Amino acid sequence: MTTSPARCTLLLVVFAIVTAGVVSDSPLSTDALRSNASLTVTTKSHASFMEALSTYSAPAYDVKELRGGKINMISLQFAITSGILLAFNSGYINGCCLKGTLLNTKQAVAAVTGAYTTSALGLASGNTDQFRTQLTVLASYIGGSTIAGILNPIPVPFQMSSSNGLAFLVASALLWSSSSLAQKGSANILVFCLAATANGIQNSVTSAHTSNLIRTAHFSGISSDIGTFLGQVLRGNRQNLHKLKIFLALAVSFWSGGFLSFFVSDRLGATCLVPSAVLYTTIGLGLILLG
Repeated sequence: MTTSPARCTLLLVVFAIVTAGVVSDSPLSTDALRSNASLTVTTKSHASFMEALSTYSAPAYDVKELRGGKINMISLQFAITSGILLAFNSGYINGCCLKGTLLNTKQAVAAVTGAYTTSALGLASGNTDQFRTQLTVLASYIGGSTIAGILNPIPVPFQMSSSNGLAFLVASALLWSSSSLAQKGSANILVFCLAATANGIQNSVTSAHTSNLIRTAHFSGISSDIGTFLGQVLRGNRQNLHKLKIFLALAVSFWSGGFLSFFVSDRLGATCLVPSAVLYTTIGLGLILLG
């Protein structure tokens, strides 16, 4: 049986729906998470901030416009399910790029913490190619997050706006472009940079709209939290048990995406990013049309 982009995309959706059952009984509330969205400030500092905000007149923006158009509330369960799906997707994209299917070289385009060290080692050792490549991929990931921030500069936890749909469409266009370059046999590092930018967009959207609960393309912090919460549970503190379940589901989903990428990339070759591009397109159009 041959593997097609449509079947791969369907597999991503089914996996997310099944895995979401792990955290379906979470007692966390969106209200509680919203209350933790920012650091607590003193009454005096808050009053000063509000006074300064009220007297700031240029430029004048409409808050609804800044939030990015039409706004829809999403449930915690929907956020978790979507996050698991997108974590799987990010792991899949990262696996395709690390396997060496797209180019003759291998490169991580998600969880880019390693790029900081490898770029530093490249510069220190005089390997300018390594330095430039890692720094460019890192900048691309940050650039993707910047794009998401520009499109929705005032994100509200558990409120999705139509501008998020545009962000996913931009990510989709980036993956289509990356796949197109790979199919042409291009050895340009731009293939990886485009994929890293798409991951940056995805992680920014999911993180900003869930008070950093759902991070889908960067797992250093999540791995640390898993260990911290596990240690707390082992000592009898079960306060963060449900967060632990969520983070474990996200981590397993990301890992599973990388696992699947090994087999799918063998079959699809340079078109292995197409399923992810289709997924982004579907999400983007859905957010815009349903907004």
